[in-house]
Amino acid sequence: MADPEPFPEEARFGGSANPRPAKTTELWDENDESYLVEWWKANFFIRKPILFGTWDGVFTSCMLNIFGLVVFLRAGWMVGNAGLLLSCLIIVFTLFVGLCTVIASNGLIARCTENSRGGIYGILNYVFGGKVGATVGIMYVLGQTICIALYVTGFAEAVVLKFDPNPTNHWLLRGIGIVTVLLLTVIALFGVKYLVRLQLVLLGILLLAVLDFVIGCSIANGTSGMTGFNSTSFRDNLYPGFAEKQSFFTVLGVFFPTCTGLMAGVNMQGDLKSPHNNISTGSLASLAFSGVLYYVFVIFLACTVQKELLLSDYMIASEISWISWMFLIGLYIASLSSILGSLYGAPRVFQCIALDNIIPIIGVFGKGRGANNEPVIATITVSLVSLCFVLVGHLNILAPITAMPFLLTYAAVNYAYFSLAMTEERSIKPESILDQYNTENTPIIKESEPLNSSEYAYSGTEEPRVYWHECLQSKWLTFVGAFLSVLMMFLIHWLFAILTIGLATIIYFYTRTTSPGTKPGASNFVLSKWLYRVVRSLIHPLPAEEKIVIATETPEMSYKTMQLTDENTDYQEREKVHQSVVSEQIET
Repeated sequence: MADPEPFPEEARFGGSANPRPAKTTELWDENDESYLVEWWKANFFIRKPILFGTWDGVFTSCMLNIFGLVVFLRAGWMVGNAGLLLSCLIIVFTLFVGLCTVIASNGLIARCTENSRGGIYGILNYVFGGKVGATVGIMYVLGQTICIALYVTGFAEAVVLKFDPNPTNHWLLRGIGIVTVLLLTVIALFGVKYLVRLQLVLLGILLLAVLDFVIGCSIANGTSGMTGFNSTSFRDNLYPGFAEKQSFFTVLGVFFPTCTGLMAGVNMQGDLKSPHNNISTGSLASLAFSGVLYYVFVIFLACTVQKELLLSDYMIASEISWISWMFLIGLYIASLSSILGSLYGAPRVFQCIALDNIIPIIGVFGKGRGANNEPVIATITVSLVSLCFVLVGHLNILAPITAMPFLLTYAAVNYAYFSLAMTEERSIKPESILDQYNTENTPIIKESEPLNSSEYAYSGTEEPRVYWHECLQSKWLTFVGAFLSVLMMFLIHWLFAILTIGLATIIYFYTRTTSPGTKPGASNFVLSKWLYRVVRSLIHPLPAEEKIVIATETPEMSYKTMQLTDENTDYQEREKVHQSVVSEQIET
């Protein structure tokens, strides 16, 4: 006979007067014994899964990745080269590509809630299948890894330039970068709970630095090229004056990495309370707020600093600030927070690809630790690879390299939404029209679910919840975004674009060899066939579509179909799609 339990169930959880509820509401509840653990153990030594919301998770993470180092160090350089008008146009291009990608990713998340792991990889895996999903996922991880090197290089540059405006020892910059990567990797390994809590503080400091910059521009004393708000400076900085080897697209390539943090919210999909709403609202809000801050920087610098100083001094924003050390703290925070964001997102995507075993050679990187299954091995690997790019040692060189994998990823996300939308539009086949009626002549409604609908999240007779951001979803907007992303790759640097696409092609064919039986995606849309039909319809317009009208109350009639193309030589050159309904009188 088994020994009785030493304590009754209700006594274990505080007595019968305060029984444990049948279904706990704590997000971190792992097992019954967690209620017996002392608070200091629970908070400092026991890992518990936690979920975040729109503002404490998505908005904060996106803001710290979007509005960061490049704006602080290169906003003045961009205005000095491109002028205010073209700088505003560069911001518009960057924000438009980002907006299209956010809209596409939000629409895809609405359809792929069952694939909460892997962020970008998860939704592309759902749409295109594992081979394409893994290929683009690896490229995205590579982009995030190079992005770490970009931000580390910028951080080291800011530290060195503060003490030596004309540094000659470039290995000092690389050394600072290497030490920074190693220290932040240790911080990132503590887990998502501490990382996100830290980001809330970092965002507050970052906004204080922006306020310090605005105040400094307003009270500039007019010395050393900082003129304060001056009409002469505004006119001089209104039009471009590109330096040697610089052009509109090289400047765009340097500035575009400011938009590489848009997918930070998508990467948190598995750690959010309501992924569809949290990611949509948080990403769009961060994109809009960052855009306002971009324009604040370029307009204020164009109105208050002479062009020569903008071109020569990367730290001009710090020098014009009211309290220089406050701005520098914001600059350092922007760099470090962007690094932490990439150290959070990239390893998790890499881990999910490894867990799905589409690329067997990376299977070891799927191992995790703790309640949140933190990817320790993947995090260390990403950090080590980023150290290789830190050795490049120059932000202006790393920026266009960083932009390539992200633009390829954004093109894939935009096209995925367009492809899925076109697939759903063709989900009702012409030959199934007659099958929509049963033997009692009662119409049976068969409609494909709209792409922007949230019905999939509800069951029964409950009304589907419609979010405000669903009105923005448009397959044509995302199609333009996909085309513009690919075009920008070649305009920024055609050689880097070819190398990036070539590397993606190699990875794709490798996945086809190692995982030929991978499950296909939900999309069966083929762009080449669609384009062929569009061009053909423009050259040779198709005849008007025939409609079949069936009366719902004709008990004396029966129906059968006849294919005219098989019997009439006049229609031999047409596609066999025309049908005729023949009715026969039923004798009574």
